Amino acid sequence: MKKGLLFIAIMLGILISGCVSNKTQTIVDGVVTVEAGKYINYQFSVPSQASVSGNFTASGGSGNDIRVLILDETSYINWINGHNVSTYYDSGQITTGSITASVPKGSYYLVYSNTFSIASTKNVKTKVDVTYSS
Repeated sequence: MKKGLLFIAIMLGILISGCVSNKTQTIVDGVVTVEAGKYINYQFSVPSQASVSGNFTASGGSGNDIRVLILDETSYINWINGHNVSTYYDSGQITTGSITASVPKGSYYLVYSNTFSIASTKNVKTKVDVTYSS
């Protein structure tokens, strides 16, 4: 009897674990062109806790630099209005970097900011994905 219950418990565990799978979506993959003094954003939403991961490399101008951020909706609105905000990711002003962030269920903005540059357009080669349980 105990072996039968153990078998049922194992099979039930296998069935339940098979129902939960990870889903990965690409937010951006390619070259993003960001004009001087401007920013580009990509909005994405996740139905559960998620991981955002990727990389970027900027070229253009004297510093070959860009700022990359991940913001929730409230922080995004405040950021575009020039206020200090909390971020899920902020690269600072750099040439190349890796993005790793954990975000809860909700809507977000992946931002490529060249607002610090007064003259130089930046080209950013980037790929960023979001993975969550479905």
